[in-house]
Amino acid sequence: MRWLGTAGFVIATRTTTVLIDPFLSRPGLLRLASQTLTPDAAAITRWIPSRVDAVVCGHSHFDHLLDAPHIAAKTGAKIAGSPTTCAFAKASGVAPDKLVVIPPEGASFTVGDIDVRFVPSLHGRIFLGRVPAPGEVSTSPPLPARAWHYRMGGAFGLFLKAGGVSIYHNGSADLVDAELHGIHADVLIAGLAGRRATRDYVKRLMTALTPRLVVPTHHDAFFAPLERGVHLLPGIDVDGFLREVRDLDPKVTRVTPDYGEDLVVPREDARAAFFL
Repeated sequence: MRWLGTAGFVIATRTTTVLIDPFLSRPGLLRLASQTLTPDAAAITRWIPSRVDAVVCGHSHFDHLLDAPHIAAKTGAKIAGSPTTCAFAKASGVAPDKLVVIPPEGASFTVGDIDVRFVPSLHGRIFLGRVPAPGEVSTSPPLPARAWHYRMGGAFGLFLKAGGVSIYHNGSADLVDAELHGIHADVLIAGLAGRRATRDYVKRLMTALTPRLVVPTHHDAFFAPLERGVHLLPGIDVDGFLREVRDLDPKVTRVTPDYGEDLVVPREDARAAFFL
């Protein structure tokens, strides 16, 4: 796996590549407040693999969705997500046969040797105890759009399995406990923005999923190019998160990757691995 900043990840086996919430354009705060948003084609080309088989979006805010349709159109990949995600993808020119519309109750599909399951979840309460830009987009929106036109559209956790390894990506800091019943993940990728607003957030995820590797995400300030390095969002406490994980299970490996850093996740019997 490879972190692309914000909640974005490359997940790849020897034969298949899936992108989760890829967001490379990262417009500055002034542009976010005053202008419409368009994908930065040069940044996307610089940071994503040349081959992509599927792009999956856990929800439809601009920092998860803006670049996904461009990547799908550029690479011929499928794009999967809520009806809101697919409405933006259709408006961006993605072919109808490349859209995988996920209903609110979730769904599963397979691409190459990777199984992808959308698990119903909740968005973290980021601002004053509220979810930003709630609601859905049911028809193709006019593009380019402003940041606040990218409505949340429902939230999902993303559960991927391949080669005997499982990954759970929780791109926003809340969850529905009952939906995690029976799911075990070797790797937990946990979104941190807003985690303090969710009761026992880390404990509930760890207890349900029993991971052996935990990776934080969505903790960086995503308003500048990746080349400027990792800077934390205001109020983020990565060290506190890592201590909480350690206190809950001292045997769990904790890794905080840099942008573009490859992590290879072996199967427990070490005979197979993810290559990210």
